[in-house]
Amino acid sequence: MKRTQIYLDEDIYNYLKEESLKTGKTISELIREKIRKEIEQNKNNLLQAIREVAGLWSDRTEDVDNFVRELRKGSRIDSI
Repeated sequence: MKRTQIYLDEDIYNYLKEESLKTGKTISELIREKIRKEIEQNKNNLLQAIREVAGLWSDRTEDVDNFVRELRKGSRIDSI
């Protein structure tokens, strides 16, 4: 485990202090739990998005490389 230092707004600190008293957990434990939960939720959201688009083009016959090249053609903004 790595040690780090963070600065908390007064309201966040007060919330964590109250939670600490209610649960018997340290503020550090509460912060770690909340960060882990956020990371897990983000990972689950990403995996769900991947599942939703997986195989999306499976019924298409187009060559994907050519399709993308065609999309990229057209009007371009020239740099000045």
